[in-house]
Parts: sequence; C-alpha cells; structure tokens
Amino acid sequence: MKNVTIALDDETHRKARIRAAELGTSLSALVKNYLASLGDMGELQEVRDMPMAYGAPPAQVVQPDGPPWLVDGKWVYTRDGKPRQPGALRGMWIADDFEEWPADIWESFERWDHDDPTPE
Repeated sequence: MKNVTIALDDETHRKARIRAAELGTSLSALVKNYLASLGDMGELQEVRDMPMAYGAPPAQVVQPDGPPWLVDGKWVYTRDGKPRQPGALRGMWIADDFEEWPADIWESFERWDHDDPTPE
C-alpha cells in the first residue's frame, strides 16, 4: 500500500468531504476509487470535435428600407432608378414662420463676436 499526498484548497476539501459523507464513504476511499477507475479505462480515446450549437448565424446582406437604393449597379434615390420628378412635395403643409428664429436663440448669435476667441 502506497501513501499519496495531494494539496487541496479549503473549499475543495470541504466540498469533497461533504460529498463523501453523502455517499457514505471516506474521502480517501473516493480518491482510491477514482484512481482505480483510471487504470480500468484501457486505451485513451482521441478527443473528438463537438459541434458548437451556440454559434452566431452567418451575416446576411440586407438592403436598406430607405434611399439610396442600389439599382442596376448604381445608387439612386427612387426605387425604380428613374430621376426624381419635381413637385414631389406638392401639397405638403409648411408653417408660416418656418424660417423665423426664436428671440432667445437669435440673441445668443448676436452676443457672440466671431473675431474674439471662444472663452475657456
């Protein structure tokens, strides 16, 4: 009979003793059975590749929903590839004051002297 000494951290030793108690045996008997099973294995088997079920699907090229579109090898801004027609925005409502700035924003532009460096 040979004596074997192994080094274990405290947590591993505690878990192994608990498992041995659950099985109704000792830690030494568990180690002995494990080492005996290594000798009974016979020839070592070659490691085989395992399929990775969690791999990402292959990337797919998706055409954009909005312009520009690729038509006949050219990027165009209409789905059929024809030039844009004037009047596409006819009938669209625009507010009467769309080009007016609010007073507070206009004041902020007037206060800044473009020749002076910006304050730090």
